[in-house]
Amino acid sequence: MALKRVEVELPEELWKLAGIPPKDASAKFQEMVVMELLRQGKLSHGKAAEILKIDRWRLMDLMAAYQVPVSTLTSAELAAELKHLRRRRAQK
Repeated sequence: MALKRVEVELPEELWKLAGIPPKDASAKFQEMVVMELLRQGKLSHGKAAEILKIDRWRLMDLMAAYQVPVSTLTSAELAAELKHLRRRRAQK
């Protein structure tokens, strides 16, 4: 995957509040952008894990830490999906 270098300037106060060591800033910024794109539904879980070079279990941990929902299904949609899966399982 091709990388694009971006320079970001932030007030020193934000760096102190974030507590991100300068050597970790690039990876942390990438992680934050990926989490926001997941939140917006612009990135799949698989692609996010690939970009961050982590497995899906670690991705789920990160999503929890950033409070990014794992699923965007409503409770009604989830109930319908479960009903459908149970019906399919009963047919086997």
